[in-house]
Amino acid sequence: MKARGILSLAIVAALVVALGAAAATPQNVNVSRLPGPQTQPAITVDPRNDRVLLAGSNSIEEGAMRIYMSGDGGGTWETTLAHERPAKLLDSCSSDPGVAIDTQGRQYYSYVRAVPCRSGAPQRVYALVRAGPDEAWSKPVLVAPLGGARIDDKPAIAVDNSPVSRFRGRVYLTWARIERSVSISIIQSHSDDRGKTWSKPVKVNTTGSELSYASVAVARNGAVYVAWDDVGEFSLHIARSTDGGATFRPQRRVASFASIWIPHCGAGVVIPALPRTCVNANPVVTVDASGGRHSGRVYVSYARTEFRGRQAAHAAVFTSSLKRIDPEPDTGEGRPIAPAPPRRRSEQFWVQSAVDQTSGALWVCFYDTLGDPNRKRAHYSCTVSRDGGRTWAMPRRAAAVASDATQPGATGGYGYYEGLAAANGVARPIWTDTRDLATLAEEIYTTRLTLADFRSSG
Repeated sequence: MKARGILSLAIVAALVVALGAAAATPQNVNVSRLPGPQTQPAITVDPRNDRVLLAGSNSIEEGAMRIYMSGDGGGTWETTLAHERPAKLLDSCSSDPGVAIDTQGRQYYSYVRAVPCRSGAPQRVYALVRAGPDEAWSKPVLVAPLGGARIDDKPAIAVDNSPVSRFRGRVYLTWARIERSVSISIIQSHSDDRGKTWSKPVKVNTTGSELSYASVAVARNGAVYVAWDDVGEFSLHIARSTDGGATFRPQRRVASFASIWIPHCGAGVVIPALPRTCVNANPVVTVDASGGRHSGRVYVSYARTEFRGRQAAHAAVFTSSLKRIDPEPDTGEGRPIAPAPPRRRSEQFWVQSAVDQTSGALWVCFYDTLGDPNRKRAHYSCTVSRDGGRTWAMPRRAAAVASDATQPGATGGYGYYEGLAAANGVARPIWTDTRDLATLAEEIYTTRLTLADFRSSG
């Protein structure tokens, strides 16, 4: 009986991998088609027309930010720069793209820029806007002067598109600010005049000093949720504002994670797929604003790290008042989304999530090394929950081929996050891919996934 049980587990594991591989042939589209590495992509969909997509990436060798536009649902893309290239590569550098579109079709793009491009140089948050997909972009606007601070980092952007919110149309930017004392806070600013001017930033966190990876989302009633990680406390946190971002209620703990200070890449953990860069929990908050059965639920997706370097995609679920829903019994925190089959270890990292506001379906995507015994080759993969994060469909590979950031010619990573948008039953993940290293370096790829592509796990 024991031998038969072991054999059964092996068969199940083989079937899971085989099914994932069999479903791993969606049409992949190269969004960037540019020389030099493109990383840290972001994507969003027009709430009025789901064929209109807006995306962005770091364009490292250009020293600039790339904006990508599609009017045919992601089949073809056009590109432009968010700002002029510097005269010399190290005159300035930019990173951390964020994108958003409001219910009028107005498009927003955010990023940080340092002048000059060197360690310790002042780094500030900028935003630009255009009235629609066929209009010209404005010049970048400085969101908030640094004052006595040293650096602003990783802004996240969201717009209040709720028809019943008293703050409808308000645009929020949230980021980490590093002070002269080297303490770090999560702060937020908003705009009520289409990105022309921005409010004085307010502090979101109530405790902590080593904070990063801010994420922001807006509920149907206009409540604003911000999630972030705290390396000093090895934990993720979330806070809520019910007055349009003017003030935030005391933060709540979301989950724990492991992190080690590593000289060559800061804090995080090193895994075989990324030996030269650190990976982090990277919390992403999203809210069901659909008005449906689970409307108001708050989700935080993240990679739960261990000291031995293993990473797995998790999701924590909360009510609108941030009370936990169905936590994992042993930890009291989030539950794993896609556990690896028995005897097949893998790492899942750079987890991204999005709610389809037309249905309430919760999508989650991540890199996954499942299928590679050396855990170096990773497919960007996705799954979906139709029942408010209680059960998940069997994951499917979004990437038709595996990426390998350890091979010669790779810059050493995929950036520090990927992107995902969902609307009308369609998810559009976007990720950094290494299949074109020989000709273009790392490129940005996307695909189209639908609910019909997934088998339910429930």
